[in-house]
Formats: sequence, C-alpha cells, structure tokens
Amino acid sequence: MASIIEQLLVLQDRDRKLMRLQREIDDLPERQAMIEAPLEAYQQAIDRAEEDIRNKKKEQNDLEAQIEQRRERIKKFRQQQMEVKNNDDYRTFETQIKKLETEITSLEDKELELMEALEGLETVRAEKQAAWANEKEGIDADLADVRQRAANIEQEYEAVKADRAKLAEGIDPDWLARYDRVFQHHRDYALVSAENNTCGGCHMKLPPQAAHDARKLDSMTTCMYCGRLLYSLP
Repeated sequence: MASIIEQLLVLQDRDRKLMRLQREIDDLPERQAMIEAPLEAYQQAIDRAEEDIRNKKKEQNDLEAQIEQRRERIKKFRQQQMEVKNNDDYRTFETQIKKLETEITSLEDKELELMEALEGLETVRAEKQAAWANEKEGIDADLADVRQRAANIEQEYEAVKADRAKLAEGIDPDWLARYDRVFQHHRDYALVSAENNTCGGCHMKLPPQAAHDARKLDSMTTCMYCGRLLYSLP
C-alpha cells in the first residue's frame, strides 16, 4: 500500500495539473482578443472611411443647397428684370445675376472636387472591407481552434478534478487538511524533496533532525523556513 506521502504526491500532481489547466482557461479570453485585434484595426479603418464619407456627403448637400438658393435668386431677379422700366435698373439686375452665376460656378467646382474625394474614399472603404473579409476568414479559423482548445481543456479539467476528488477520499483527513493549507498558501508545491539536506521549496539548508525526519513517510515534517511538507523517498 502506498504511504501517505506517496498518496499526497499523486494528489499534488493532480493539483498542479488543475492549476495549469486553470491558467490556460483564464488566458483564453486574452488569446481570443489578440487573435481578433487585427480585425478590430481593419474595422476602425472602415469606420473612419465611412465617417469621412458621411462628412463629405454633408458638405456636398450643403453645396447643393447653396447652389439651389442662388438659382432661385437668379430666377427671381430675372422676373424682376423683366418688369423694370429703365436700363440702369436692368443692368443692376444683370450684374447681380452674373455675380450669382459666378458663385454657382465656384460652388459647382467645389462639388466636383467633393465628388472626386468621395469616389476615392469609397474606394478606400471597399479596399478595407475586402481586407477585413479576407482577414476574418483566417481569424474565424483561429478562433474555432481556440474554442475547440477551450472545450478540450474544460473536459480535461473536469476529468482531473474528478480524479483528484477520488484520490482525496482515500487520504487521512488531518494530512489532507494540512496539505491543502500549505498548497493554497504557496500555490506551487506543498510537498518538496529534502534531498541533500536541503528544502526543495525554499532551498534552505535543513537542520539534521528535519532532514532525518523527512525520511519517515508516515509522519509530517515541516520546513522551518517556508512551511512546506518535507519528504525523502528511499
């Protein structure tokens, strides 16, 4: 029959596996975020392009409104011009109309520039959307691998946890409680080797009596420096 120390060593192996698996589980969201990060960068570029497009279209609408206002004023001046009785008033209206027509030409030139800028922005958006779609295909595959890995880890974790619980049932409650306290405190090892009269946990030199007692596999020997349980298998 295995000694209490040997039983606890097996239990410790399961606890360390559980810790490793839990770390992997905890790291999965960060890994997923790292995988998705390039996609977010492409999405931000698309969002910026769309914002620029919206702004340019607003400018275009404003220009069109200004052009329409001037056309309406020209129409009104033409009507008034037909009603004047002398040449001076007629020429005054003609001057105002020409000024408005010049303003319309300038506004239409700006609108043309805006349309060209819009075309360029829409091309950029299309390129970014294509890049996003291409990147997403690879990212989706990587995320599927991560999700599968997560499922496998969860399954392994539950299996080790069940095995650990079964092993714990056969261990003396006093020893188990002491082991659990030490393991939870150090979060690495509760039981450490006392080979060469040195604690395998803190690496401090052990008193001769402690090194001797560590060879007794049915008694509890504690490192006076770090509090870990000591053992020395034959």
